[in-house]
Amino acid sequence: MNLEDTHLDVLLKAQKAQGITDRDLVKLAEITVPDLNNLRAGRREPTAIEKIARVLSLRPEAIIDLANGTWHAPAAALPPHVLQFTTPFADMTVNHYLVWDPKTLLAAAFDTGTNADPLFAALERHKLTLAKILLTHAHGDHILELDRIVERTKAVPFAPEAEPLAGCKPVKDNQRFKIGGLNITAHTVPGHSPGGTVYEIMGLENPLAVVGDVLFSGSIGGIRSRYRPALESIRAGVLTLKPETILLPGHGPITTVAHELAHNPFFP
Repeated sequence: MNLEDTHLDVLLKAQKAQGITDRDLVKLAEITVPDLNNLRAGRREPTAIEKIARVLSLRPEAIIDLANGTWHAPAAALPPHVLQFTTPFADMTVNHYLVWDPKTLLAAAFDTGTNADPLFAALERHKLTLAKILLTHAHGDHILELDRIVERTKAVPFAPEAEPLAGCKPVKDNQRFKIGGLNITAHTVPGHSPGGTVYEIMGLENPLAVVGDVLFSGSIGGIRSRYRPALESIRAGVLTLKPETILLPGHGPITTVAHELAHNPFFP
C-alpha cells in the first residue's frame, strides 16, 4: 500500500497549518520563487526542500527520503485476529478495522469505511459477534456505513464526546472497554478533528493502536486547530505508547510507534 502523503503533501500540510504564506515561506527559507515553483512542479530540489523543512520545523532528511522514494513503512504485519479493510472514497481510500478476541469470538469494529460488505463477510467467516463499533472521529469517510452496520449487527456504536453522532454513546478520554480478553483504552488526541480518538488495544500478540487520521505512516492528518498543541497531543497520545505498538491509521499503510519516532517528518 502506498504512503498516504508525498513530500509535497507534508510540506503543504505544515505550511497551511502554521498559516505561512508562499511569500513568507520564500523569504524565511531564503529561496527564490522559481525554486518554490520548481519544487511544486515535481522537481527534486534537495537544497530547497531542506531549507523549507527547517523553516517549517520538519525533519529534513525524512522529507528528502519521501521526495526520493526511499522512505518506506516498516515491515510490520497485522497480527492474527485483526483485519484491515480498505474501501474507496472519492479519489482516495479509507481504512477500517476488525479486531476480535480468539477465545470468546467477540469483536470490535473501528470506523466503518464506505462499504461494510467485507466486514460482514469476515464476521460470518470467523463466526464472530460484533459487540461494539468504536469511531475515531466523525468525518464522512469514517462513518458512512455506520447505520447499516448497526442495523445488521445490533452492535453498540460509540463516537468521541466532542463529535457527537445520533445513536452513538460518547467516548471520553481514558475511557476503557473490555471485549472478551481485549482491553481497549481511548485516548483523545484533538487536532485533525475536535475529538479525534486513538484506541489502544491490549490482549493480542502485539499491542495495537487504531489512530484514525491522527497519524499516518510518514505523516499526520491535516491539522484544523492550533498546530503546536496538536503536535504535542499526538506525541503524548500516540508516540508515548510502547515502541513495538502497531499503529492502524485511517489512510495508508500500517506502521509502528518506533518507526514514526525515528522517521516521521513532523517529529524531529
